[in-house]
Formats: sequence, structure tokens, C-alpha cells
Amino acid sequence: MDIILNIIQSPFILFAVGALLIFYGSDILIDNSILIAKYYNISPVIIGLTVVAFGTSLPEFIVSVMASIRDEGQIVLGNIIGSNIANISLVLAFIALYKNIIFSFTKIKTSIIYLFISTISLCLAVLYNKLALFTGIGFLLFFVFFIYGQFKNATGKNNDDEGSEEDSNIKYFIFIIIGIVALGYGSNLFIDSAIGIAAFFNVPNIVISVSLVAFGTSVPELVTSIVALKKGEAGFVVGNILGSNIINILLVLGSSVTINSILIDFSSVKLSFYFLIISTLIFILILFYQKAVTKVHGIVLLIIYCLFIYFQFSLGMIL
Repeated sequence: MDIILNIIQSPFILFAVGALLIFYGSDILIDNSILIAKYYNISPVIIGLTVVAFGTSLPEFIVSVMASIRDEGQIVLGNIIGSNIANISLVLAFIALYKNIIFSFTKIKTSIIYLFISTISLCLAVLYNKLALFTGIGFLLFFVFFIYGQFKNATGKNNDDEGSEEDSNIKYFIFIIIGIVALGYGSNLFIDSAIGIAAFFNVPNIVISVSLVAFGTSVPELVTSIVALKKGEAGFVVGNILGSNIINILLVLGSSVTINSILIDFSSVKLSFYFLIISTLIFILILFYQKAVTKVHGIVLLIIYCLFIYFQFSLGMIL
């Protein structure tokens, strides 16, 4: 009996359970958020950049906020950096290898600017060790401007459907709550198990957070993108990645550092920031100068992600 309990309480088992809860919680939340957004006549582009992007970023949000409450600043920062790298160099790359992603530049050009400014602001805040209350408030205000700008330009249709869908709306909101609960509990298991795995392998928390934790919290973006592609909404993939990365920095990090300041030595995250800057710049250049994310782009981005993981763990083992 003790052996069974030890196995169940193993950080590796808890990590898998936490990942599954995050995955299914996100899935439920995203599906019903889309239904609510469509019912209220919000355009598909806005849904991708905001509602779904927020839904897929909820794992990062919950993991980071709970880690911040526990004063695990390395988990917070590593999760955000690793998730943004994974969203571009793994999720987008994986989808592009399957099928070219065609997008409309005019619909996302404002969001590209927000991503650039957000990423630069993050780098400067870490470089000068300014991840504190004032910076967090600034990020949150910038997030409000981003959301306001998106919905201000929304072009939804009028809902002319006959009959009342009040019961359906209530059902959607109930499922959204269920999704949030699953995300919350799964995120709690995720943090505990990630720290346990780091201790087991004697690997710094920052390495685990930018790799395993970040990958797990990026799974919703991957699943959502695959579903969108199968439904013929390839442009939706780009909107989801853009929105998620912006939200990760402005909302997730902004909320986390208003709870607890993050003091970190830049040298410990320098390598991760190089990969974040490289992957983000490549993403932005593709969006500015190309009409689609192609298989060639996917291969380049995937190589970057593989190198990122390799260097993280090789250096982490040395440390």
C-alpha cells in the first residue's frame, strides 16, 4: 500500500495529472468561451486575439500567479519566457510543418506592434531588475489598452436568430467555471511537481520552468491551433499565438509582479532571453514580409526550439 501511495505521490505522476487537468480544463474553457463570444457577435479575428488567446493563456496565468504567491519568482519568469518561445518555435512550427498558415496582415498589424513593445519592455525590465509593483501596473494598463483597441475595432454581425438561447448561455458559463476549476487544481499540482522534479534531478527551477512547465502550459495553444487548422481557420492560428504571447507578458507577468516582486540575476536567464528575442523577431519578420508561415519557416523555428531545450538542460545539469 505504501508503495502505491509513493507512486501516486511521485512528482512525475503529479506532473502528468496536472498537465492533463490543464489540458482538459483549457479545452472546456476555450470551447465554451468561443460559443459565448460567437453568441455576442464578436468577429473571429477578435476571438482569436483575445478570448481564445486569453483562454489558452490561463494555464500560464494561474501557474504564474500561484507561483508568485509562493514567492517562486523563477517559476513565474521562466514560465512566461519558455511559453512564449514554445508558442512560436514549437506550436507555430509544428502547425506550419503540417500546412502553410495563410494570414491577413491588415487584421493583425496592430497586434504585431503590441508584441514587439511588450517583448522589449520585458527584456528591459529584467535587464535592469525592475520586475516590481510599478512595472506590473504599467503592464496591466498596457494590456487594458490592447484589449480596448481590439474590441473597438470589432466588426461582429447582428444576431437575428429566433428564440431564446438563455439556457445555452447558462450551460456555457457553467462549463467555463468547470474549466477554470480544473485549470486551478491542475496548475497547483504542476507547480509542486515541477519543483519536485527540479530537486530530484538537481536542476535549477528556472530550467524546469522554461522547459517542462512552459511546454505543459503551451499545450492548449497547440491543441487549439490544430483544431482551427482542421476547420480551415489557418489565419486563426497566428492570431492565437500573437494574442497569447502578448497576454503572457502584459497580463500574466503584470499580475504576478504586482503580487510579489521578482529579483533575478540576468545572467541566469540571459540564454533564454536570447532565444526569446530571436524567435520573436523571426516571427515578426515573417508576419511583416511574408504572406504565409511556410514549412521552411516551421523547420527553422523547430530547430531553434530544439537548440533552446538542449542548451537549457545541458547548462542546467552543469549548474
